Amino acid sequence: MSENTEPTKESIQESLPETEPQEVVSEEEVITAGDENTEQQTAQTVSENEPAEESSSVEEQLEDLENIEFPEASFDMLLMQHHTQAMLALGLIPDPATGKVIKNKSAAKFHIDMLSIIQERTKGNLSEGEAEALNGVLHNLRMMFVNNP
Repeated sequence: MSENTEPTKESIQESLPETEPQEVVSEEEVITAGDENTEQQTAQTVSENEPAEESSSVEEQLEDLENIEFPEASFDMLLMQHHTQAMLALGLIPDPATGKVIKNKSAAKFHIDMLSIIQERTKGNLSEGEAEALNGVLHNLRMMFVNNP
């Protein structure tokens, strides 16, 4: 984000990344970042549970995960992260990994509360555009929360 442009609610919503649903894997196939011998564990899990031809698919998925380019960290991205997670938790958008809609009101409340804390702690330190974007996101999420049984 350049210094001359201020974030708006529209710019935040426009810059949300579009994601494709990912394949759901069993708990045995979940790979935690930082695990030692991750490739070996994955190969063992695959060979125990699936035919050999699918092991290359898992390896390709691991390579894809390693090559993900993340956007630049910014206030806009912080707002989008909590906004998206709250909308997922409210069941307003499907989980991109599973394609299923799952409601979790306590998780939605957590993300709304996090944005409220950000608003409280940054009062007077945000640009006009940042403050408007934060206020708009919070207002919309709060309205969705109370109107979503």
